[in-house]
Amino acid sequence: MRVSIQNKLFLALTGLTLMVLAGVLYAVTTILAREIEKDVIAGFRNTQQIFREQQSLIYDRLVESSYLISENSTFKANVTLADPRSVNFSIDEYAAFTKVDLFVVTDKNGKVLGRLSEPEKYGDDLSVRSTVFEAMQGAEPDSVILWPELWGIAQNLFQVVSLPVYAGESIVGTLTLGTLFTSVEARSLKGAGNIDISIFYNDRIIGSTIGNELHRGIEDMARKNRTAIDTVLQFASPTPAFIDTLNGVAQFVFISPLGRGEKAYYIATVPAAEELTVLNTIRENIFYIAASFLLLTLLLAFFLGRTFSLPIQRLARGMEKVTAGHLDIRITPSTRDEIGTLTETFNEMIQGLRERLHLSKYVGRHTLDMVSGVATDEMALGGTRQELAVLFSDIRGFTAYSENRSPEEVIAMLNRYLGFQAEIVEQYDGSVDKFVGDEMFALFSGEQATERAVQCAFDIQERVKREHENDPVPIYIGIGINYGAVILGNMGAEKRMDYTALGATVNMGARLCGAAAAESVLLPKPLADSLKIPVKIKEVYLMAFKGFSEKIKIAEVARA
Repeated sequence: MRVSIQNKLFLALTGLTLMVLAGVLYAVTTILAREIEKDVIAGFRNTQQIFREQQSLIYDRLVESSYLISENSTFKANVTLADPRSVNFSIDEYAAFTKVDLFVVTDKNGKVLGRLSEPEKYGDDLSVRSTVFEAMQGAEPDSVILWPELWGIAQNLFQVVSLPVYAGESIVGTLTLGTLFTSVEARSLKGAGNIDISIFYNDRIIGSTIGNELHRGIEDMARKNRTAIDTVLQFASPTPAFIDTLNGVAQFVFISPLGRGEKAYYIATVPAAEELTVLNTIRENIFYIAASFLLLTLLLAFFLGRTFSLPIQRLARGMEKVTAGHLDIRITPSTRDEIGTLTETFNEMIQGLRERLHLSKYVGRHTLDMVSGVATDEMALGGTRQELAVLFSDIRGFTAYSENRSPEEVIAMLNRYLGFQAEIVEQYDGSVDKFVGDEMFALFSGEQATERAVQCAFDIQERVKREHENDPVPIYIGIGINYGAVILGNMGAEKRMDYTALGATVNMGARLCGAAAAESVLLPKPLADSLKIPVKIKEVYLMAFKGFSEKIKIAEVARA
């Protein structure tokens, strides 16, 4: 598809404006988005810090309560007796002021002696719990924790602290206190901020600040990010903030573990639209400004494009006419700038083309190819040795035809016969070297040069027969063909050259043409035998030629 100069200028200015505006929009958007992302990350980190502080407070309270209870002499005595009834009595007594959700006592082997609200359930082996096992070994709670210990019981999740119960120097049992994770913890973690918290245990929500209608969506988000969650739990490290969707709404998302010992984590989300409100407002303002600038640019581009393109369009129309073969055109320059200079140069070029067109009719195609292949200052006398096929044709009966006819009629006939011969030579990729009176000299080079020359000769003879239908007096042509080494190059003087072929091969071709009878095609017998196309050898002659010391076998050939 062709695009005019006016449209190109219009598109260029419009494109440049769009690029600048897009660059500004991109830069502003990128910078603000980066800052907003930093704010979101800071918010998530703050949430994580608040969560850890809450866990630390709960941990400290549980540790303090555990030590107070484990040091009580009555409690120690009941644990030492390993009597479930007495232990459950102590549990009910201390649970009233400790405000815990989980209260479990085991003997020194990890067997349950009593648990809060479930006095009938005792005897279970809790030594498989890491906190109980460590307490059985005498491990005390750390003063500071990175992640709390978790217990999952049925569908409930607890933050726990376990420690040994001593009677003198001996461990007589263990004590475990814990608090339950619920939506209360999620709401406390959210506080007055806009970050929603959803607490998961075994991939099921056990507490959340989002509405129940969104629970399925947040669970789908958890399933979709299963790989990230597995990494969070494996390395006990939260994810970076990323963007996901919740029921089709874009969200900034952050996933963090809850603690150790259970498959528990929380997902923090905040709608991206809330964070990007300022960015969207600025983007809209930029769009309005960009639209105004773009409109002005379009008007300016149209005006400039029309101003600059009119003289170029006139020049382009002139070039189209030249392409169509009209070399009589001339364009008057309308400006005094580079376009005006280009127009003058165009006129000079057309003048040169007219002259070259006229001159090209006087030389063969091989001469034009030679001239176009070398620089002007490289044109010099001399030639090169090449293998070529030469074809000479001569009109028979020309003298009889020209008698009693005007010169105009004779020239018309001669041009007609030489004209179709030249056309047939071109069809077989040959080149007419020159016309001498009623004789034509043509050259054939490249692969199967001789075969093409012979086929050309056959077509010429067939065309002559068709011409007889309109000729009052029959005109015939004799053709001679030869192949071999020739000297092809510039002959003559420095200021007047003729690019032609010379040598014995050329001389023999001319002699064969002179010896050829009307309608015959002659070439050396060895050359006829080497042809790669089927031909009919009508006659073989033994001929002597001027300039050749021995007689030569000559074959007269025709199309098979």
